[in-house]
Amino acid sequence: MLIGYNISMGKRYVIESEYIRAELSDRGAELKSLIDSETGIEYIWQGKRAIYPWSSMIMFPIVGKLKDNQFRLGRKYFRLDKNGFAKDLKFEVKNHRKDSISFMITSDKDTRVSYPYDFSMVLHYKVYGPRLTLTAEIKNMGKKEMFYSFGFSPVINMPIHQEALDDYYIEFSHEEDRGAYFLDNELVNFSHVDDKRYLVGKRINLSEEIFQKGEMIFKDINTNTVTIKNRISEKAFEINFEQAPYISVWSQPGYPFIQLCPTYGVADAVDSDNDFYKKEGLLGLDQEKSAKFEYSIFIR
Repeated sequence: MLIGYNISMGKRYVIESEYIRAELSDRGAELKSLIDSETGIEYIWQGKRAIYPWSSMIMFPIVGKLKDNQFRLGRKYFRLDKNGFAKDLKFEVKNHRKDSISFMITSDKDTRVSYPYDFSMVLHYKVYGPRLTLTAEIKNMGKKEMFYSFGFSPVINMPIHQEALDDYYIEFSHEEDRGAYFLDNELVNFSHVDDKRYLVGKRINLSEEIFQKGEMIFKDINTNTVTIKNRISEKAFEINFEQAPYISVWSQPGYPFIQLCPTYGVADAVDSDNDFYKKEGLLGLDQEKSAKFEYSIFIR
């Protein structure tokens, strides 16, 4: 079902199961809403432009910020904004059914200005029971190896219902050897000592104070599931993913949301010389080969 059009947000489409209802936009192929059909609770931040406009950004072909917003291939420089351009593009809608929808983009003369690779990307969303899945397939359509990163970043309303933020915690599926790293002018410095004060065992206890230092990044993780849980009720938001090497956790202090980002890539290093081939977190894809990434969200 198509439910409207907005120049900035794009057309919105609905998919639903007996338990959940999701709205997705063809602008950025972004998940804009995820509602529990029984309770009417909205789990996804609605993207208020004056505060934070994104609801569930697709990050491609980079994750995070490039130093000076540019990268270099050989002697040639290319400019690329933070988190890449997929979030801003209008996707073609494919195979819209009651419980699923697919979106597609391909490279063109405009994308090649900032990213000189030929590619296609298909994003397939499906709902069943109380679960939403996202399968992303990226194909190298060119005749040379392609380098890229990918990420999915749902922004969750907090508190989920009417509880206090302090009633919630984030739980990782595995204990991690490293603590959190923090950005320096939106760039990473993994030579700094990691901060082990926030992730204790498998938990991050939520409060207004923990995001004062900004976005937390966890590197080389073993975790494949991250869940926001409530100590009092059974409310929870769970995201599952496959072997993502990074997770970032972020909120704007004082605002009612938390962004969880399992990613296959990370921002530039503070000492980057803009050489794309040396950038941390890049994935390589041989000519005419494809890569697939899968995420699922479970709510209760």
